[in-house]
Amino acid sequence: MLKNYFLIVLRTIRKNPGYAGVNILGLTLGITAFLLIVLVVRYEMSYDKFHADSDKIFRINNELKLSSGNYKYPNSGSALAPTLYNELPEVTAFTRIGGAGQQIIIEVDTELFKEENHFYADSTFLEFFNFELLRGVASDVLDAPNTVVLTESAAMRYFGSTDIIGKELTVKGGNERNYTVTGLLKDLPQNSHIQFQMLLSIETLRSQGNGLNNWGGQGFYSYIMLTDPKFADRVSAKMIELRDKNVPEDNRNTVNPDLTAFEDIHLKSNLRNEIVTNGSMDVVYIFTAIAVFVLLIAGINYMNLATARSAKRAQEVGIRKVLGAYKKQLVTQFLSESIMLTVISTLLSVGLVLLLIQPFGDYINKSLSADMILNPEVIGLLIAVIVIIGFGSGFYPALFLSAFRPAIVLKGKLIPGMGSSGFFRKALVVFQFVISIVMMIGTTMVYNQLSYMKNKSLGFQKDNILVVSNTNQAVTPQLNTFKNELINHPNIEGVTATLSKPGGLRPIMFVKSETVIDDEGGLNLAGINIDFDYMSTMEVEVVEGRDFNPQTPTDSTNAIIINRQAARELNLDAPVGKMIEVRNFQGQWEKKRIIGLIDNINFEPLQRKTESCFYANFLPNFQHLFIKLGDNDTNETVQFVASQWSKFAPAQPFEYSFLEDDLNQLYSTEEELSQIIIYFAILAISIACLGLFGLASFSTEQRIKEIGVRKVLGASLGQVLYLLSKDFATLIIIAILIASPVAYYLANWWLQNFAFAVNLSITTFLFAGLGALAIALLTVSYKTTMAAKSNPVKALRSE
Repeated sequence: MLKNYFLIVLRTIRKNPGYAGVNILGLTLGITAFLLIVLVVRYEMSYDKFHADSDKIFRINNELKLSSGNYKYPNSGSALAPTLYNELPEVTAFTRIGGAGQQIIIEVDTELFKEENHFYADSTFLEFFNFELLRGVASDVLDAPNTVVLTESAAMRYFGSTDIIGKELTVKGGNERNYTVTGLLKDLPQNSHIQFQMLLSIETLRSQGNGLNNWGGQGFYSYIMLTDPKFADRVSAKMIELRDKNVPEDNRNTVNPDLTAFEDIHLKSNLRNEIVTNGSMDVVYIFTAIAVFVLLIAGINYMNLATARSAKRAQEVGIRKVLGAYKKQLVTQFLSESIMLTVISTLLSVGLVLLLIQPFGDYINKSLSADMILNPEVIGLLIAVIVIIGFGSGFYPALFLSAFRPAIVLKGKLIPGMGSSGFFRKALVVFQFVISIVMMIGTTMVYNQLSYMKNKSLGFQKDNILVVSNTNQAVTPQLNTFKNELINHPNIEGVTATLSKPGGLRPIMFVKSETVIDDEGGLNLAGINIDFDYMSTMEVEVVEGRDFNPQTPTDSTNAIIINRQAARELNLDAPVGKMIEVRNFQGQWEKKRIIGLIDNINFEPLQRKTESCFYANFLPNFQHLFIKLGDNDTNETVQFVASQWSKFAPAQPFEYSFLEDDLNQLYSTEEELSQIIIYFAILAISIACLGLFGLASFSTEQRIKEIGVRKVLGASLGQVLYLLSKDFATLIIIAILIASPVAYYLANWWLQNFAFAVNLSITTFLFAGLGALAIALLTVSYKTTMAAKSNPVKALRSE
């Protein structure tokens, strides 16, 4: 019997290749999209889970609780993790890494390299985590001062070989040191939130006099291993107890440790100073919804296309029933056909995914590989897809077709056995287009938000700003002379220096004034260290007071400029001329005079609100040079800057970027989301249109005689087209009315992640709705036009 069903399915496919091809195409596209998104979601969910006992690992965070707000960081003081290990039996191991955020210069055989991705690491680091050590012993490679472990990529970059054990490199700078290479690591998996190219021994810091016994600093990413995750609350309570024991009472508001589960860091932690930009659980939810809905659209298509052919298969059903076929046998036959088409589509989808997985992964910057499909969970999911789509999509057509009454259909009449209104099929089409329109609106919203963030006026000049890394303060001693040489170039309009770039790390400084009564030691302001030409070069308008003046000696010692948010938090209605106190890095309070006020420029990413800040020349430390270029030959100007750099800093490599590109990198997650949603929204509406095409086929087949009668009675081509198209237009309009509030709610939910968000516009909804309507009418126009142009004699000759 099963062989018979199989042969019937093959014969049906061979006899109707067009119908089978459209069905297989729709299912293949849907399953391919579903599988690609599933692999992306699985990849996102796999972060950090390749380590042994990853569910027992926790990271120690720290929160500053200040009068101006709470600020949480993923790092903590160096003393906390080892103390927990010594005092709690539930903590079985710990490790720390620190010292990131600053570039260093590496010298190997007189050749210089810049390195940003480095950490000082505990000797236990490579035992605690399961990064693959290719050469060296995990317990020994970092147990002595002046030792270093490199990844394969770093080894090839520095030495041109992976045979590096025992070789030496020099870290240049004020504390210049030679390091011996003691280990070689395989390049780190991309699905790790810990990323580096080099590990320096933390014992080096200890040999320099750092006792690593700091309770209040934020310098180390600390990880602990518990005997069981259920003890996390007990450990958290112990951390507060240790804080109270070791931190003075007036500083405890700046030390509030808690734990984050290691496996949750990538998707559920988005704190300041994360090692890398983490993902988002919201994005995972969005991707999962897209995958499920695209698969649903593909399955619905099969139902509509199968019922659209009911007129052609009615006589087949009638004859089989006359010859003794039971309804159960007919249902089994049609379900077999559905499952067979689903199996073929799934196999084709797997082939397509194998071809697309590598370029797709490269496009969205994720390390996806073909062997991910061989994962038992993915194989199980594919089997579930075959069963659910095969039975789910085939069940309704099977019942529909098997319900035809032979006495009627053998006379050439078609009376649906499950009701003549077609309500269920139309509801499915509406459902398809609701999903498609929601995705179209969502795509537009993500694109608009991304465009808004990239193009919003930030309050400073970001275009044509060349950023040169001033690693190890290479030109700081000769900064003014270097600036004067650059400014002589006709295409250079200004040069300034700063400690931090917009969107980057900057120190938090504590500030007091007579207008603020604060029991916790003052407000905290972001301190942005700049030279005197910053405001003019970056085109930041001083709205009250004045800019810094190099001719005024006190401007370099006790003058600051604050933003409006800082003035508001300091309760200063007329801040210019007022004195405030700023606590320096030695813990001493210094008096500063406010000489100017600026607007709340966006020095933070637009996901965050504008914070209170001040600008001053309070450190002889400038990590970046900002060079404002004109509109002439940019390449020639960059070459000129490079030539001047080689004169002033011959021992430092020249490295540059453009500020606009650096700022756009802050929105890489949104960029990735935009790219994926756009393509899958196009795919979803394309598959939905296949279903609409099927419904158009079904409708015109049912109404072919009605059309013939109307044409005989004088109906014009336009009248017939209107008659056939209005029903489809009504379905799309219903879909628009349902989709719009759903899309509005989802858009608002997503935009809550941004302190600065684009306004929801009715034009977005109109654009998506009218676009869907136009696409739908174009889709059905072929069938309706063919029906309207048909010869009425052929339709009515059997009457």
